[in-house]
Amino acid sequence: MKRKTNSICLALTMLLTLAVAGTGLPGARAQSPHRVGLVVRFADDNIVTRCIEFSEPQISGYDVLTRSGLNVVASFDSGMGAAICAIEGIGCPVETCLTCATPDYWSYWHLEDGAWVYSQVGASGYMAHDGGVEGWSWGAGVPPPVVPFDQICAPPPTATPSP
Repeated sequence: MKRKTNSICLALTMLLTLAVAGTGLPGARAQSPHRVGLVVRFADDNIVTRCIEFSEPQISGYDVLTRSGLNVVASFDSGMGAAICAIEGIGCPVETCLTCATPDYWSYWHLEDGAWVYSQVGASGYMAHDGGVEGWSWGAGVPPPVVPFDQICAPPPTATPSP
């Protein structure tokens, strides 16, 4: 009788262990993708925002822009990286990338502590991180409007535990 009780207890303990392991925290089973917000201001003050998901630990600012689905024209220099010539047809052709509409150009920004900071490096040299916001603005170096990350990227759905 004692042996049968021990066997039942062991079996129940194993089943309970398997059940708990199978319903562990969702983050332990699958890592959520990383996300970065994007704000693009055009000359007519038209604003486009996008939430870009990525699986890498970080991606370049250029990757953020090109993964947004917007039409991007860029010029590449081996020492300087990518220069953004046009977005959605606004800007310059590759041949006169940064000079066709002087003083207007696509300026590049990072949202830090609720304020835009002009990028000190080009888009291919800056690494965007999860929860960051990148900005582009057509004009003479005027930043885009501040749009917080949570207004661009809605919170990810939370996993509902199975009954």
